[in-house]
Amino acid sequence: MMERSRFRTTPGLAALALAMLLAWPDRAGAQYTDPPAPAAYALKDVTVVHADGRRAEGVTLVIRGAFIEALGPGVEIPPDAQLLEGDSLVVYPGLIDLHGGAKYEFPRVEVDRSRVQAWSPPRDAQGFTPHRRVVDHLTSTGPDLRDQRRQGVVAGAVLPTDALAPGRGAFLIYRADAATPMELVHTPALGPVLSLRGGRGVYPATLFAVQAFYRQAFEDAARHRTIRAEYARDPRGVPTPAYDPDHEVLQAALDGELPVYFPVDRAEDIRRVLDLSERYGLRPVIVGGEEAWRVADRLKQTNVPVLVSVDFPKPERWKPDEEADTATAASAAELDPAVVREKERIENAYANAGRLARVGVRFALTSGGGEGDVHEGVRKAIEYGLSEADALRALTITPAELIGATHLARIEAGLPANLVVTRGPIFGKGSRVAYTFVEGVLEKGDTRSARSGGSDAPAGSLGGSWSVEFTAPEGSISGEMELDHTGDGFQGTVTTAEFGTFRIRGGSVSGEAVDFTLISDFGGEVVELRFTGTVRGDVIEAKASSPFGPVDMKARRRSGPGGGR
Repeated sequence: MMERSRFRTTPGLAALALAMLLAWPDRAGAQYTDPPAPAAYALKDVTVVHADGRRAEGVTLVIRGAFIEALGPGVEIPPDAQLLEGDSLVVYPGLIDLHGGAKYEFPRVEVDRSRVQAWSPPRDAQGFTPHRRVVDHLTSTGPDLRDQRRQGVVAGAVLPTDALAPGRGAFLIYRADAATPMELVHTPALGPVLSLRGGRGVYPATLFAVQAFYRQAFEDAARHRTIRAEYARDPRGVPTPAYDPDHEVLQAALDGELPVYFPVDRAEDIRRVLDLSERYGLRPVIVGGEEAWRVADRLKQTNVPVLVSVDFPKPERWKPDEEADTATAASAAELDPAVVREKERIENAYANAGRLARVGVRFALTSGGGEGDVHEGVRKAIEYGLSEADALRALTITPAELIGATHLARIEAGLPANLVVTRGPIFGKGSRVAYTFVEGVLEKGDTRSARSGGSDAPAGSLGGSWSVEFTAPEGSISGEMELDHTGDGFQGTVTTAEFGTFRIRGGSVSGEAVDFTLISDFGGEVVELRFTGTVRGDVIEAKASSPFGPVDMKARRRSGPGGGR
């Protein structure tokens, strides 16, 4: 039997009704897809971990608009702020992925191979187009980067690596509300990417030819620069130099104005890159660097940074899970040298970052092009010797320094709110991302077990009957809630005697965090209130904000899976 609704005060009931009916008067009567975001968010009694490892406990943090409005112990929570549960949460700077996975589409150039001389092909056929820019062909918008944000990644670089010299990357802020690609862009053009990949059927097709080609290209760029300088000084007797956009980019690299990104993994190739860079005074950045640990001393000496991918090679012959039996593993190793070689290669890749850290090489950790699971990869690197403090630096302050945007890795009042909020240590096994803020816009964390390292669903289903009470500043209304829970989502209804039935939709659960939208219909006027809160055992507590103040909800289970009846 439904629990009879209670009236504490008539003004309280009216206040709650008005809050639900008039919460957003400019949109009264509209059919909403998403309710407006609250004016502010507040996290109370959280632990804040800074990029340099400093920790502060019992902190209250207020986010308004794009910025951190206030943080510290005892900060007063504004009445218009939506309170997110905080005593079990940890706040970190948002993660920065310098080899991320935003989408772009370079135009496909059709080349008539039958008319191309293999020894003297056009640059498009060679894949040598360092002037080309990802930003001019970017296709991703904010919604396309949701998976990255749900891992706590707030910004990243897009680096083209699919040709000899495919072009220049871009650095993006992963704004959830970016409706166009340009709204993501922070730095439109990074340095050129120069790989050691040969041309397809044309010069330079071999590694030896690629090295010779780059030396010639830089010599030509230097000569072109000299001719232009002489023409600018005195044009008499000097033919007007032609504009060459590729040489312009190489000249900027020769002058040290641009870093040069080299996607290489093998130690021998890293040495080749360092030799070329020393010869021409380049500022190299190693991308990938699977065997960078073998060249660590030289990288340290030359202060060359490495963007270490945590998208590690996948075992094919080696079966790590079967090595619990040491005798069996040893026997298998003796019988199959290929297993030994693969195991050694993969374990060296796992240990790469930790070895670089011990030598003092500057490095950042990356997803390897947006495909890898950052958290899973970092946990593996930590298992093989990387400290959690070094891992955090390699995904926050170090990439921020390399890209020239150090504010992205700082948690301070007045700065943009680029944060990741986790349940437990950020790289701990079983920890999960609760929220990510990108310039103040909230994104719920990833609930999939592949990302979190744990189970997605709460301890028990929320399905069944609940007694529920809604409280406004001056009074309360109570009734009965029926929920249907499937996977990590739920929907249902709330029934009251005075206002009839409200619908619940878009409900989701991640660990103890619960999020849902309550939809009310007063005389054809549809209004939505978004509630966020926690579920602990048989109790749900959540809060919504409105111009009339906060609306609290508390529900106790009456019956259903895991219920008390």
